[in-house]
Amino acid sequence: MPLDLDDARLRYHYSFSPEDHERLPFYSALMRALESDELALELLAGVALEQRNPMLVLGALHLAALRGHPVLAPDYEAAVRGEIVDVPGAARTVIAALHDDPALVRGELHRFTQTNEPGRSAVLQAVIARIANGRDRTINLIDVGTSAGINLHFDHFPVRSRDDDNPLTLVCQDLAGVNRSLALPDVATRVGIDLSPLDLAVDDDRLWLKACLWPEEERRHGRLDAVIDARSSWPDSTVLAGHAMECLHEALAMGDREHLTIVMNTWVVAYFSKADQAAYFDEMVRLCSSENVAWASIEFPWVVDWPSPSGDGQPPRKGGSQILATVPGGSPAAWGWCHPHGHWLWMDDLT
Repeated sequence: MPLDLDDARLRYHYSFSPEDHERLPFYSALMRALESDELALELLAGVALEQRNPMLVLGALHLAALRGHPVLAPDYEAAVRGEIVDVPGAARTVIAALHDDPALVRGELHRFTQTNEPGRSAVLQAVIARIANGRDRTINLIDVGTSAGINLHFDHFPVRSRDDDNPLTLVCQDLAGVNRSLALPDVATRVGIDLSPLDLAVDDDRLWLKACLWPEEERRHGRLDAVIDARSSWPDSTVLAGHAMECLHEALAMGDREHLTIVMNTWVVAYFSKADQAAYFDEMVRLCSSENVAWASIEFPWVVDWPSPSGDGQPPRKGGSQILATVPGGSPAAWGWCHPHGHWLWMDDLT
């Protein structure tokens, strides 16, 4: 079948929010260069539909730089330090390196985009605290698309409105409706599900996680290093390898059924087939209506094939991800919006 280059072009074009284009001049210029480069379009178009994310191409190029590629490494290191003078020129250098050796990307397209950004824990804290408020103060937690399981430890990150000297601090601007005074529940069991989970103890897995980060965000790189250092002191967790629909009930069985179980997913359902998206939605609705289960979903609404929930609306800022929540005995409802990496949060006032 012919490659769908128009689909690839659109994916490159819409992969960054407007504010990310403003914050990331090097990656913004590189994304626009990839969008107009036929080889880059062909490489992305050749990826299976569910994993056809430009971040996979960006991650492969960054991985080559982290491994010391003689052309790419200097530009990426300069990007980390904010020292690129000729941003368009740096983007052209990356494209030239790709054309010189397409295997830099092609050889890594078997991988999965697995950032599972811990900044989303700033949002998860607010959502999970609201779900648990007035209910069970101890929960079981299941994370669908968990990658290395970092967000299973959502409760181990301080959340502040401004940066401090702690590399684990998550900086989140609460725009409206966020009650940070609500206590976080205790977590009895932490179970992740991922099609191809990563292990923070494995060198290649750690390197791929770093490659999936954006080089201009030095703070994120420092946070990942801090997470790797702190992980051994955090509670135990279990990660199941497989698809959500294959592993969900096994994950549920691992928790204490007397406690509320919260299932969460953040930017993973876009990688499901349309049929699996619908099946997952229906199963979560069924579980929340018949079991002591709640659901917290943070996804970009225009890439998931789900019915519009009550409270649906427009994000306060372009490129926002929608927060969809379902409490036990309830129906899916839109609770608000957030930046895909948790930089800001806006929640509906449900009082």
